[in-house]
Amino acid sequence: MSPISAVSAPSAAPRTTAGTVDADGDVYVISFPKCGRTWLRVLMAKAISEARGLPMEICRDLELTEFSAVDSAVPRIVFRHDDRVGRRTPEQLSWDKSFYRGRKVVLLLRDVRDTVVSCYFQRTRRKDDPYSGGLGTFLTEAEGSVRTCLTFWNIWHARQDVPAAFLLTSYERLAADTAGELARVLRFCGLPPAGPEALRTAVDFGDYPSARAMEPTDAPSSPRPRPAVPGDPEAFRIRRGVVGGFRDHLTREQTGHVNGLVRRRLVLPWQEAALAADHRRPPRVR
Repeated sequence: MSPISAVSAPSAAPRTTAGTVDADGDVYVISFPKCGRTWLRVLMAKAISEARGLPMEICRDLELTEFSAVDSAVPRIVFRHDDRVGRRTPEQLSWDKSFYRGRKVVLLLRDVRDTVVSCYFQRTRRKDDPYSGGLGTFLTEAEGSVRTCLTFWNIWHARQDVPAAFLLTSYERLAADTAGELARVLRFCGLPPAGPEALRTAVDFGDYPSARAMEPTDAPSSPRPRPAVPGDPEAFRIRRGVVGGFRDHLTREQTGHVNGLVRRRLVLPWQEAALAADHRRPPRVR
């Protein structure tokens, strides 16, 4: 079965995404859960703060739209998972992305094996929705696991021409060249150029130890990154920051299972990004 036929659009009228996302954004940064969205959010917030001379306290909950309220040169940047993908089966995902017409979209990918391992630990430790099964079982779940992630990416590959502009990036590209990839994302968003010093400051502020340290202390006055289980290293939103960390958790057979799903179900142009940890250099995303 080809990747496209495995996830073809449902015959029923698609469920619209309108009304489920902030309607006031100029740019939407979206991802499947656990693809590094919080890290990118911290980086962008600090870069904007430094470049525009705006205190970080303005975006108390890391809501970047708060910068726009005091500086009209900053576009309204909204972070969303899109379509509540973490709680849906592949069949429940919407193919209708008409909400994003006229807006810009940044889609953040990550090696799907790292993504699903991180999703598993979040699901088992979150108080509102604990998952009691093992990791191997989670890999086969219909809701919010590997197949949902791959279908979500396939949908966006097919719908990437709907927004006014579309940028694909990845956790691995951001890890390999944080300042360079951050600058690329900021330029796409339409922000005034951030100088080298502002980028360096943002990178230092958002590096793994610093970002992780924000979680128990709530710096910068934000409740968003708070860990679900204080003191549990697997309960943090920013768990490890390691490319290829799935190897510490998945067996060879489990890894092979996910690899096979990628090759059978995901569109070919994005397969390399979905298996990014297998490459010495981060794959070029397109």
